[in-house]
Amino acid sequence: MTNDLKWMISSDQQFPYQDDKMIELWFKVMRWFKPDVIDYLGDTDDQACYSKYTEGRSAEFLKMHKDNNGDAIVPLMKHEAKLARDFYTKTRKVAKNAQLFSALGNHDIRVFDYVDAKLPDYIEVTTPESLWNLDSLGYDYIYYNQPPAHRFGDIHVHHGNAISQNAGESVRKDVDNFGVSLIRGHSHRAGVYFNTYELRNGGKGETLRGYEIGHMCDEKSTGMMYTNNHNWQKAFAIAHIENGNYPHIQLVHVSPDYSCIVDGKMFKV
Repeated sequence: MTNDLKWMISSDQQFPYQDDKMIELWFKVMRWFKPDVIDYLGDTDDQACYSKYTEGRSAEFLKMHKDNNGDAIVPLMKHEAKLARDFYTKTRKVAKNAQLFSALGNHDIRVFDYVDAKLPDYIEVTTPESLWNLDSLGYDYIYYNQPPAHRFGDIHVHHGNAISQNAGESVRKDVDNFGVSLIRGHSHRAGVYFNTYELRNGGKGETLRGYEIGHMCDEKSTGMMYTNNHNWQKAFAIAHIENGNYPHIQLVHVSPDYSCIVDGKMFKV
């Protein structure tokens, strides 16, 4: 008898700018794969209305809701978070007994920075629970400004810090900076990095590895038009964790027709 676990990891859904077919594919795979563990690595919620890019414009939170009194602030923030909250909730419904984890990204935490700057009276009531029900749904989570969280074996997770123009380069920088093996999102690119230090561990050597796992958003949506060069790849990752310790990780690239292969099985929506 083994303690092997099955793990699914994805990032950068960017609700409300999600790619609906990617979300459908993700849950289709999830129902078949039956993961024991699911990690979301940030920017599940785009939170554009709290961004510095909408400040002073009609899309800013306080501009959109300028006619509402203070009693409506928290319900309105909860309303803005509804699509991401529904996604977190659906995950729990599909994977009733799975361990769930969220590494909040720089977009997820926009709301906290915004409240701190412009609505300080609401700091105490603006939480991952009030927005997304993370505690009630049984998610463990870290904030973007926290270091990577250890998950299994050599692997840590985080939304990601570095951004480079080529796939694999962003995670390379984060692996080198943090000094650990890492799975991350943030770049919207799909790439893998390995670096072996032959003299570590008394001459047995050590290989650090890094995975940046693509995205699940709609590049053509208004919220993703901040660049005209979408060098991004739709992807996610799965892993088999041997005896609860060593994760054998597979980066799953999704083709333009929304098909992918997981453990030898074809999925398509």
